[in-house]
Amino acid sequence: MVKTEDSPSNMLETCFRNISSLLNQDLLNRLRLYLTQCREQEYSLTEELQKEVQDDFVRMRQENQGQVTVDDLHAHLVLARLVAVSKGKSSLDEGDWNHVKQLERTRRSQRTAAPRAEPRAPNGLP
Repeated sequence: MVKTEDSPSNMLETCFRNISSLLNQDLLNRLRLYLTQCREQEYSLTEELQKEVQDDFVRMRQENQGQVTVDDLHAHLVLARLVAVSKGKSSLDEGDWNHVKQLERTRRSQRTAAPRAEPRAPNGLP
């Protein structure tokens, strides 16, 4: 029998309650302003970085034959834009591009990690 106080819905509700207690109107307004600025930020890739992105994509495809697609390139580029504009930058730099590649490698390795030892029901509960 599942304990009521430990159920996922109660844990989620507690989490939201805790977060809600930290949010005040001033913080919410600053977060809204930040998100608006990120959305409206001009963004571009220099020719030099376009060449590096292209070379990296070709290298990734060669190293991971059949596993890297154009969709992966698109995901990298979207993430790269988000990383750059979240830092207030109007263009991607080499450091941020390397960070994006590392984030994607980590995500990919976690996605393909071995399944949990404990079998799970379709709803995610043991």
